[in-house]
Amino acid sequence: MGRKSRAKRERRDGWASTADQERQSTIDGIEQRLTDLADGDMSSWASPDFPTADRQTYLEDVLAFESVGSGPSLFEGLEAHGVNLPRPEDLDQRQSLDKLREIVEALANVRVFLIGFEHLTPCEFYETLWNETLWEGCYVEKRHPGAMTLMDVSHSIPRSEIMQYLRDLQRRSSVQ
Repeated sequence: MGRKSRAKRERRDGWASTADQERQSTIDGIEQRLTDLADGDMSSWASPDFPTADRQTYLEDVLAFESVGSGPSLFEGLEAHGVNLPRPEDLDQRQSLDKLREIVEALANVRVFLIGFEHLTPCEFYETLWNETLWEGCYVEKRHPGAMTLMDVSHSIPRSEIMQYLRDLQRRSSVQ
């Protein structure tokens, strides 16, 4: 019985190892596509404790978000989910602020968070979203519960600050 059990375990472990190798190969391919989309300016890291199946799902969601044109834009996705997006010139400051709250809440529901807008008035912020930011990503309902996307509205925040912001968000969410 001992030999049969060991043989079964070795077959099972060999299969798992092959499955992990195939997953890792898929992950490597997705990371290469993301690097290509970012013109070579992409970095990625995952904890060794992060299961490869979860990492693959997460990276597939990132690729779907970044593959503009392959699915509905954030703008189109928000409208499809009931968020009315009037032309910016049709809104005053108060209406823009109300609309921004609605947009931020709807984006948070799909774990997309906006940063880099603190210097903008509500009208300027809404106009930037309407004309630019909401067209820069695809509307994706993430499959991994811990996944999130940060979008820099200003396009000027250094990567180190964005990474610090992510670490702060992670720390806050793990405390709650």
